[in-house]
Amino acid sequence: MRTKRFQSRVVSWRYTLPAALVIAVACRAVALAVLPVRPVLGGGSALWTQFVGGLAELPSWWGGFLCQLLVGWLLIMLNNAFVLIRVRASFQSAVFLLLTAVVGPAFYPLHPGDAAAAAVVASLFFLFRSYRAPSAAVDHYLAASCLGLGSLAVPQLLFFLPLYWVGGYWFQSLSVKSFCGSLLGVMLPYWFLFGHAYWHGDWPLFVAPFLDLSRFAPLFQGLDGGRAVLLACLFVLFAVSAGHFLSWGHEDKIRTRCHLRFFVLLSFCLFLYIFLQPQCGICLVPLLVACVSVLAGHLFVLSHGRVSNVFFISTLLVSAGLYVFELWMQLG
Repeated sequence: MRTKRFQSRVVSWRYTLPAALVIAVACRAVALAVLPVRPVLGGGSALWTQFVGGLAELPSWWGGFLCQLLVGWLLIMLNNAFVLIRVRASFQSAVFLLLTAVVGPAFYPLHPGDAAAAAVVASLFFLFRSYRAPSAAVDHYLAASCLGLGSLAVPQLLFFLPLYWVGGYWFQSLSVKSFCGSLLGVMLPYWFLFGHAYWHGDWPLFVAPFLDLSRFAPLFQGLDGGRAVLLACLFVLFAVSAGHFLSWGHEDKIRTRCHLRFFVLLSFCLFLYIFLQPQCGICLVPLLVACVSVLAGHLFVLSHGRVSNVFFISTLLVSAGLYVFELWMQLG
């Protein structure tokens, strides 16, 4: 009888997701015990700072962990609805929890990137549902509404609205009606913000997201050694996963290929923006991790060769090394 490789045993193990959850909790507990000062991630909108910024000091950083659990659950629901990975519906969430645990203690407290990631993953449900749908305009409206809601926490999300139109073109759901629906949807949260500002006479509150959106730091400013190593590791995982999908994606259904192709496009644009504007884009790392997790889950679940097994083990070892490196950087 042929012995299963380590990768196949981990992927097919029914307790992979609970084990990833335990590891994520352990990583946070270790960081909390050894770090003398809790690092705080910068960025986000003035609205986030004013309304929920104080929640970032929740005891033991578990506020951010709860939001990341929400993103992991949304990834499972997304896979259940659209069969992005046709074998294991929860493995991408296990990858997401592991990656969020090793990216560093700065991402543990509740911060605007967590809210942005949850809003975008929720928006993808409606965007993917628009595939050749008669009610595509409604789906584009709802997808853009979720994106607009996330932009209240991280205004830079509005830069990625054109990608939703590209996705609509790929899904054969883009029309004048759906295009206008997406514009109305992305403006919906700002209509409520306008009403709040008008009622309370607090116009700086309404203007704040647009001021945040118009600020650009010098290129590459804020890209220190720790963040460069983090982005490099994530990019290697993304490049290998995207390359595998583009090479072997013909085995998936046409609809699944379109959805995964959108993840490739969104991940690449996120990498590009974070690399060019590290100070503003660092809050988008949780969303980037969620996108890369789906592609990596597709790679590890559907590849079974010796090379993929070696890459899987190497990924685990590099992830552990990245966690130790991030702790060492914080202690130094």
